[in-house]
Amino acid sequence: LPTLAGALAILEGTPNTLKSLVGGVPTEIMIAAPEGEWDARTVLAHLFLNDQVAFERLKKITDEDQPTLPSVDEDAALAKSPARTYSVPTLLYRVNFGRSKLIAYLRTLTPSQLERTGHHSVVGTVSSHELLHHLAYHDLVHIRQIATLIAETLDGPRGPFQEL
Repeated sequence: LPTLAGALAILEGTPNTLKSLVGGVPTEIMIAAPEGEWDARTVLAHLFLNDQVAFERLKKITDEDQPTLPSVDEDAALAKSPARTYSVPTLLYRVNFGRSKLIAYLRTLTPSQLERTGHHSVVGTVSSHELLHHLAYHDLVHIRQIATLIAETLDGPRGPFQEL
């Protein structure tokens, strides 16, 4: 799998990327979002919770034969979790800690374990390596989302530069 090293590099780099992107951003910007959309702090909470789900799924795939991987209602999971109210520094710490645990586990997987599969209730049969690549893709999608949310708060104050 030639992209495995790249996916792992993205997964390892995400906590530092997030810290660089939002580490000093004021809370009022982190909690600003268009109506009905997640704010940047909520996206961080989602990334934290998603790592827990991903770790559980990977363990099931490697420990069980063709396990069922239930879909997760992300909005419901966030609504039930206190993580959505954590401060940004707390979320950054928790994302970093959880990701370190996930990466350490991923590095123990053998090529045959990366080929093992489970059955996701929505998308069907998935392998460990496909889940790993999805996680890297997922990180990048949400990093872009956070950057866009922050940029949107800066648009109005740009004045006439909005024309550019």
